[in-house]
Amino acid sequence: MGTWNWGPFDNDVAEDTVRRLADGSFRMDQFRFDCSDAHLDTEQVQALIALAAVMNGHGPAGSVPLAPRLSFEDRRWVEAKLREAMSPEGSELYGMWSDAGELHQWLEATAKAVH
Repeated sequence: MGTWNWGPFDNDVAEDTVRRLADGSFRMDQFRFDCSDAHLDTEQVQALIALAAVMNGHGPAGSVPLAPRLSFEDRRWVEAKLREAMSPEGSELYGMWSDAGELHQWLEATAKAVH
């Protein structure tokens, strides 16, 4: 996993998610299926955060804003999964940032991008 900062696009998974959104190869139905397990893994949460940030008009520095075509139901699902992932028991990524002593920075950077 390549992660270099707290921002929603500061990892390899987020870059791949944005690329797939831009070229039309991102499949929301497959992503929802992949995230159906009770506990989200690190890569799923990184993709989820990038997707939520793009939904809210953010993008990687220097990129053209994307407008993913997501249904109302998909948008609500992303929001619910994101709330889950940002809780202590919700994801591996939360624990990773907590263990690194940078949880506050990650939570703050993510909140700014997804709201």
